[in-house]
This record gives sequence, C-alpha cells and structure tokens, in this order.
Amino acid sequence: MIVVSAKFKAKPGMREKIVEISRHAIECTRKEKGNISYTLFSSADDEETLMYFEEWEDIDSLRAHLKTPHILDAREARKDMLDGAVEVKVYESRQVAL
Repeated sequence: MIVVSAKFKAKPGMREKIVEISRHAIECTRKEKGNISYTLFSSADDEETLMYFEEWEDIDSLRAHLKTPHILDAREARKDMLDGAVEVKVYESRQVAL
C-alpha cells in the first residue's frame, strides 16, 4: 500500500475556492482503480492550511492518478491560490521485522 500526504497553505481568502475546486477532483479520484481513500483535511490550528491524505493499492495506481484530467485541471486551477509550495510525502508499507 502507498500512503501520500500533500500539505499546503491557501493564500488569504482563497481557502473556500480551493475546497470547491477540490470537490470534483475528490469525487473522481475516489472512483479510480487502486484508490483506497482520498480525503482533504483542514488544520486544527490554521484554517488556511490543508492536507490531502491518500491511500493507494500500489505505486502504479498513484502514478496513473497524477496524470488524470481531474487532477491536472485542479492543480492548474488552484496554482495561484497557494501560499508557497505543496509539501508531498509518499510512504510505502513494507514488512518490518519486530
């Protein structure tokens, strides 16, 4: 399984527009092959800070997701609404000896 976190900050006054843009992308992504979960969270400390938390069956599913029209369109639509870069972290589950 692959887990992804993508944390970013909205420019002042842009949070709701970003959330609205995200609705369609979230709906489409949840129907994609290999998607386990895809959720947008809001920070408990700062409402301008948002984070996508994603779970994927495998890396190929994630790679295919990144090329979908709904993701490319959402990225383009919100690019000028972000205050800084998106911090993306990708994790892969592996057997760990205990």
